[in-house]
Amino acid sequence: MDIITRRGPQRMSQAEFTELRGRYSSTLVDLGTGDGAWPRRFAREHGNVLAIGIDADRDALRDAAKRAERKPARGGAPNALYVAASAESLPSELQGAADWITIYFPWAALLRMILDGDPALVVVLHHLSAPHARFSLVLNAEATPEGYSAPSPDSLRSALETPLASGQFRVATCDWIESSQAPATTWAGRLVKGSNRAILGLDALR
Repeated sequence: MDIITRRGPQRMSQAEFTELRGRYSSTLVDLGTGDGAWPRRFAREHGNVLAIGIDADRDALRDAAKRAERKPARGGAPNALYVAASAESLPSELQGAADWITIYFPWAALLRMILDGDPALVVVLHHLSAPHARFSLVLNAEATPEGYSAPSPDSLRSALETPLASGQFRVATCDWIESSQAPATTWAGRLVKGSNRAILGLDALR
């Protein structure tokens, strides 16, 4: 699979990824990671977790990799990894790797997939998920694509409950969340925290 480092893209084989993953007790996969801040911050707080950020934007991932590869005293996180891929074309190396999948403040095609309850979302989750994986989703309910109504807990649950069940996920919670509880992503810091924007959170367990 294509990983992004401060020196640019590199190939990581299945054997290399398996060896890397084996150094840690669990694996987080952040899908649509954007600038990669969330997995890096999580990796710094949880040194026993391999935190993987996935995005198709290689330039953003290269900046994220530069930050992650700094010395820990300067904000680096050696247990953060960045993978260049789209949600529609995930590397085979990641199959069954994720103990926790996060999608925080998605947009464009990924957001439409979620709001539509597209079965393709379950294909993505099924590909990434370990047997007892957790899936966490957070949406800015006021930033919907053109032609879509603002989601609510009821509409989000209605859209996703059946597709998730087909992938052996059970919705545990789906509700509004306080802006102060938003995950520590860059978008949360810019757009959500300290505002009155409506935020939706969903957690599902496999």
